[in-house]
Amino acid sequence: MMRFLQWLHRWTSLIILIQIVLWIVSGFYFSLTGHHAMSGNQYHHMDHTPNPLVNNSNVSQTDLMTRFSHIEAIELRSILNIPQFVVNSKSGQHYIDGQTGNVWQTTPELAAKIAFASYSGPGQLINVERVDGSSEVVEWDASGYKVNIDDDLNTRIYVDADSGEVVAHRNSPWVLADWAFKLHFMDYSGERSFNHLLIVTAGIVTLWFSLSGLILLCRNLARGDLNPVRKPTYLEHFQKTGQPIASACGGGGTCGLCKVQFFDHPPKVSELDRQHLTIRELDQGFRLSCQHRTNGKSKVHLSDNGPQEHSLQLVKSRPLTPNIFELTFRNQSDTQFAYQAGQFMQFIIPSEKLKSDWGVRRNYSFSTAPGDQELVFNVRKMVSPNEGIPPGFGSTYLCEMAAGDTINAIGPMGDFILNDDSPRHTAQIFIGGGAGIAPLRALIQSELKKATPRPIYFFYGARSESELCYLDEFRNLAQQSLVEYIPVVSDDVSGWSGEVGFVHDVARKFLREQNLENIDCYVCGPPPMLVATRNMLAALGVAEKQVRYDDFGI
Repeated sequence: MMRFLQWLHRWTSLIILIQIVLWIVSGFYFSLTGHHAMSGNQYHHMDHTPNPLVNNSNVSQTDLMTRFSHIEAIELRSILNIPQFVVNSKSGQHYIDGQTGNVWQTTPELAAKIAFASYSGPGQLINVERVDGSSEVVEWDASGYKVNIDDDLNTRIYVDADSGEVVAHRNSPWVLADWAFKLHFMDYSGERSFNHLLIVTAGIVTLWFSLSGLILLCRNLARGDLNPVRKPTYLEHFQKTGQPIASACGGGGTCGLCKVQFFDHPPKVSELDRQHLTIRELDQGFRLSCQHRTNGKSKVHLSDNGPQEHSLQLVKSRPLTPNIFELTFRNQSDTQFAYQAGQFMQFIIPSEKLKSDWGVRRNYSFSTAPGDQELVFNVRKMVSPNEGIPPGFGSTYLCEMAAGDTINAIGPMGDFILNDDSPRHTAQIFIGGGAGIAPLRALIQSELKKATPRPIYFFYGARSESELCYLDEFRNLAQQSLVEYIPVVSDDVSGWSGEVGFVHDVARKFLREQNLENIDCYVCGPPPMLVATRNMLAALGVAEKQVRYDDFGI
């Protein structure tokens, strides 16, 4: 729940930040432009000099009182020296031509004359359009005319047809100001009011942002995150004291690699502990070291006992697919090491622009079983998706290394290993995708080296046949009846005769026909595939203790 609260708080703050930027930009525009420039009345001639009204009307008030009932008021005014009576009665407002006694009529020619009588600019008439209201004039939806004038401001004047009055002047600066007001007051629906749904919603969102921020602040205060003398997390402690510990997320709690075991006084289980660790591991005292702070009381055991830093020299590099490379190294350090299939090394990618000990770190699994002096890894080269985003720093560096180049790596680390405690007849189910084939290949090779290998089923997915790593190798193993190999292609299926779709869907069809109490599952691949596969296994009823997975955000 707290993690969701953090996510929602983060995105809410982004929305509020965008609106704050809009307030600043629009407010700055208001201060630079000024009221008159935004009003649309730059060329609006307003003559407030009182002129004597000459009654040249042929209609008397008596005629009007006979014609209309329940009259409340009668006003005589002049429009271009044409007398006009405005009669207000209970039935509404009526405009009468004082010369003819008929209902007032505004022709296009008269509308143009009325418009130009209120215009003081240098422009000439373009045309007169008949309109029924306009989105540019608030609360005016009556019939009228839009008089377009050719000037430097693109002026248009709206004239009401019933009354012959000038309703409003509008021009290009007014349009810019109108948009600025919409952005400033969040009036994107054009309601011209503060009392609309969007601004009410924005108020609720801002209230939520404040409350969620207060909740997170209280949590951080309780945890001591804002204390300058706060105690470090166990992950920070081990890293500072030179005890290598796996971590691919920098302590964010998203990778689940930094688990340690508490033998006494284990801390309270956090939400992220539950997300990344099994119930059995939690009962045994395992916790994520990035989520708990040192207290001087607990006895902690590192899951990866004694990983050290080694110097590796590149022997050769070859592409397995358009984006995945196989890198073969030889250990150049005086200290030799042994690893288990499924484990990984943490490569220290140097940075010429930063200090030598500030290099980024990337985790890559061994792709072969132990037994050879050469160390083989699979690296997916993260290419740039577009010009604005740079390619993957670590993968690009590794894939562009030349034979003979050296790099430092820490390890071996990890516990994604075979379950050797299960009976000999237990089927070993391997489900992978992309570069996740590396640890699965090593595990399969390790199982095949046993005197009596257990049944092996390997489901491997890729977007196209060209992206299936070690395709010939596993087909050869399948022909020898050593491995049941099921490759799956999801996108480019032209010329492909094998399984089609998502790898976890194909594995589901197979597992439905199996005795689920007699299997061990090993899963590794891209995060979406990993999540979908774990959910599929859980839905089928496969117990957590029967599922092992590796997630490096491949």
